[in-house]
Amino acid sequence: MLRALRFYTTFVLFCVVLCACSFAQTLELNNGIASAALGPRGLASVTDVASGTRIEIAADEWSMTIGDRKLRSEDATPVLHRTGNSEAVYEYDFSPYRVQAVYTIKPGWTFASKQLRVLSAPDESFRVNEVVPWVLTLKNPVQSDFVPSVYVPHFGATLDESRKSLPGKDYGEFLRFSDGKGAFLAVQNPFLEVHREGEAITISYKPEMQWESRWGEFASDIACIGAYRLTGIRNARELVKEWRPAPVDMTSDGMDRAEVDAFTECVRAFLIHPSPDPISVLVGWTLNDYQIDAGTLEGRQEYKRIIDTALQLGIETLLYAPGNSQTAVRTESVDTWGWEYVLWLGMGQQIRKNRWDPAKDPIPDSVSEMLDYAKQKNMGLLAYVYPSIPYEKDPSWIVRGGPGEHGESFTDPHAKYATLASRSLQDYLIANLIAFKKRTGIAGYSFDYAFLNVPGSSSYAQWYGWRRVMETLRKEFPSIVIDGRQSYQVYGPWSWLAGSYPHPTGTDEQPESFKPFPDLHFDRVSADRVRFVNYWYRNYQFAPEEVIPGYATHQTERSRNLPTVNGKRPEPEMMYTRYKPRDWDYLGYRYSFLSSIATGGWNNVVDMIPARDPEESRHFSAADKAWIRDWLKWTAENKEFLRHTRTILKQPALGHVDGTAAIVGDRGFLFLFNPNYRQLPADVVLDESIGLTRGQHYLLKELYPFAGRVLGRPQTGLWTRGDRVHLVLNGTSATVFELIPAPESDHPIVFNAAAASADTVPRADLRGAELSLAHVAGEPGTRQTIGVLLPREAQVSSVTMNGKAQRFEQTGRYVEAQVLFDGDRFGQAEEIAVRRRAEGELEGSFSVPQRILDQLAARKLAWPIPWTEEDCESTWLASERLLLFLQAADATDKAVVTATLDDKPLSFQPAYSAGRVEPPTFVGFYADLSGIDAGARHTIKVHVTGLNMDQVQGIFFDNVEPQLTESIKP
Repeated sequence: MLRALRFYTTFVLFCVVLCACSFAQTLELNNGIASAALGPRGLASVTDVASGTRIEIAADEWSMTIGDRKLRSEDATPVLHRTGNSEAVYEYDFSPYRVQAVYTIKPGWTFASKQLRVLSAPDESFRVNEVVPWVLTLKNPVQSDFVPSVYVPHFGATLDESRKSLPGKDYGEFLRFSDGKGAFLAVQNPFLEVHREGEAITISYKPEMQWESRWGEFASDIACIGAYRLTGIRNARELVKEWRPAPVDMTSDGMDRAEVDAFTECVRAFLIHPSPDPISVLVGWTLNDYQIDAGTLEGRQEYKRIIDTALQLGIETLLYAPGNSQTAVRTESVDTWGWEYVLWLGMGQQIRKNRWDPAKDPIPDSVSEMLDYAKQKNMGLLAYVYPSIPYEKDPSWIVRGGPGEHGESFTDPHAKYATLASRSLQDYLIANLIAFKKRTGIAGYSFDYAFLNVPGSSSYAQWYGWRRVMETLRKEFPSIVIDGRQSYQVYGPWSWLAGSYPHPTGTDEQPESFKPFPDLHFDRVSADRVRFVNYWYRNYQFAPEEVIPGYATHQTERSRNLPTVNGKRPEPEMMYTRYKPRDWDYLGYRYSFLSSIATGGWNNVVDMIPARDPEESRHFSAADKAWIRDWLKWTAENKEFLRHTRTILKQPALGHVDGTAAIVGDRGFLFLFNPNYRQLPADVVLDESIGLTRGQHYLLKELYPFAGRVLGRPQTGLWTRGDRVHLVLNGTSATVFELIPAPESDHPIVFNAAAASADTVPRADLRGAELSLAHVAGEPGTRQTIGVLLPREAQVSSVTMNGKAQRFEQTGRYVEAQVLFDGDRFGQAEEIAVRRRAEGELEGSFSVPQRILDQLAARKLAWPIPWTEEDCESTWLASERLLLFLQAADATDKAVVTATLDDKPLSFQPAYSAGRVEPPTFVGFYADLSGIDAGARHTIKVHVTGLNMDQVQGIFFDNVEPQLTESIKP
């Protein structure tokens, strides 16, 4: 409602009404969307104009502790120092300190802001220990509240565990009143302490940070307050871990949808030069580009192939991080992870050692050649940079200590880091980042290793310092691409205002970094992960769509298992030489790209592509490249819809179907995902819950997987506002619909019929009373209700479909006929119906149609990669195999599966998202049935020990794609 009001308002009226007789009377700031009435000491009320929700305030005070002195607004009488069309300023005299409280409502804001500014202090240097921007007493009785805070469910942590283990704390306060009224209070940092007693609310934070007067005025982080009408629809307080079975009925004990929207709109208002269009980034290290030596001719040629392939896919920027033996030595890396040698386009070690000045020293030929090639090809390069590397220019920056898991504690006394609390380090980074970009012409940076909790200073001071670096860089180069990595993604939305996006997947992308969803295809595992994390970014971290990161395909494994010694497996070996250059998930990539676009389509981060391996590169088809290129182009063409993306259905989790809607007014798009192997239903209501605010009758056109199919409402074809669309989604499937207003058509509209090819689109022809349909296709063995909406009132006497007469029913202008498509049903993620004979015992039977084996044989011809035995340990490779998957929730590879097929032993192997034996990445057990006899009936018996049978989801086939036929049974 608020967005619509802003969109359609042709002018915004700002007024400041000040009664001349007395300052004790009301001052109002009003932008037509939100208004704030101010009294002699601050806010008196805040109103949401659209809903009329008004929050009355009895007292609005503040305090600040500088050194040992606590400045309290109650102890001074403010003077109205200055007012403007959108701003009111109160000035306080605490001699020798002078402090302002500045209230603002800018155009388009749905809230009011408050900021404290220290104008003068007795000393040139002073320490700000505590700031309390909100000391409020409300007149409206508070019925309940909710305190949003730091929360990392993707690390497996609860809300309470997150708050205890991470330096960040609260984000603000949501207040709920009677009659469905609500309000939020926020301060723009993640270190808040929120306290409420009845209608008295205090929000404070402790910078514990030194300030120099020569830097200018000290300003508190901006505080915000906004009012709204609650929806009554709430999220769960905590997410269910994506790899665990989700309850049928999720709890609704968390934030109201209106609360999330209001906070998110506040964040959006402060984004610094957000990209006006969706961006695309290929992440080089996910192809293991560090193994490429750009210091050699061969290495540069290989990397040019990566650039060329990326351009063919429509990708415009590339995170460039190969090794370069001419500029850096891996063994001299000083960072904890050992990657310093790839930083700053390979110049990182020389910059850290203070041996190369980005502003003036010559650029080595091996670097300039790649810069020139990228420029010639219009590919923007991103340099990989670690802000916390111990730069040697100034020893005062350096502290000792090492990061623990997630960077929350520092215990290694030998590790050295540069602390971002240092103003001089900030200045050094700003100067070098600006100089390096100007000198090289790069498109931007990827920032990793940004530790904000090293010893020696407050975490706030480090967070503040890193924010300053990011914001200065963004303001210097408004169109710069800033790829966000570890570890500032866990510090909440105010950390991301200057970056393009925070960390895709919420943590490192390599398989060992997260618990996988049980799936044999790593692209789908990563896709399910990104939808889970982006659900968190959107619904728990208040990230606007413009900064939510996409993530397509996956990161290739870097380590190799070594042979066992005396029955024990050594630690895996990190591979710095050429390893796993071929790793394209031929069947998983489309699901992954659509997951990325559906949830993070403004920032299209792409990972492994078939470019390094000559065989994969040679056989990467024009059709596959065009599919990716067209969908990336789609994000630019439909950017306004993507800006309105919202999550629908349930959170991504085992047992759930999830999705997003991107709708403006009466049209838009629906993305639906079934990450499970079992078919599951999905019900979508065509109303405000998906963002549909206008229109009455609609068409639902399928864009994927069966492009062009029009989904029809029973008995009418057209959908009506408020209808519930019931779908049954195949396992491991992505489905995309376009929702458009129902058109007036002079031709019949065919519903529920797929096209077997782009050249054979279903069509209907009405001649007199005879209705004939041609090229109607569906999946073999399925029964479909095919419908036709006639362009005018006509009585049909006969219906033929693909040349065969059909029984039909007619309701007004709508004609329906049920048809059975010829062939045996065997679809995507086909399930074997099993009986549970005893504890741990499953038995069932199945047959595999010859067309399935023909499909696998055709795929081998289309993707004829010479797989090695090690390649085949990655279950997403060699997709010409017919695999059988025993899917289990939250399982362990210590379980044992024994089986027989037609009373002969059948071997089930453990599968890992790492593509090697690595227990934390275990996804389930699989068997290879590629040699199965087609058409015969087979019996399978499986016995499982070491798992609760409630964990077992079923037994399913993998590597089968949907097929279509125009053959209809009589």
